Amino acid sequence: MIARCGMEIPSEIRLEARISSMEIIRYDMRKLPFIAREHSSCYCGLFKISCGQVHGFAEFVLPEGSHPSELVKWASVFKALKGMEMSHVTQFIQQHQELWGNERMLFLHEAISNLLLNLEQGSTSDMMLNREEIRAFLMQYALTYYSF
Repeated sequence: MIARCGMEIPSEIRLEARISSMEIIRYDMRKLPFIAREHSSCYCGLFKISCGQVHGFAEFVLPEGSHPSELVKWASVFKALKGMEMSHVTQFIQQHQELWGNERMLFLHEAISNLLLNLEQGSTSDMMLNREEIRAFLMQYALTYYSF
């Protein structure tokens, strides 16, 4: 079964807004405080996709023992989105969904949907600070960081 990219860009969003950057952080759940033991046997990550000062986030789980280069290779297909106008993102993703696979599509759909929501709501600086604090916290526990 292939995920369908059902994202629509609300008309309130500036369609010329461009994806300015993406970051992916892999961290070890065993080292994070306040995590229940049953959730501590995996490597997880956070993906951030940005349009200027507005960000979209998605989390993911990787099998234990995943090599950092696997994450970079897995996420590198998203590099093509950098610099792309939001008006073209949905179409581009739909064109590549079979090639990228269901897992990547669901993950990317979550990140783009979160970005669109934040663009639509005009994310406040308070919310951004909170996200940046979370990111700073995760960077303390980062095993792999990739920016593109």
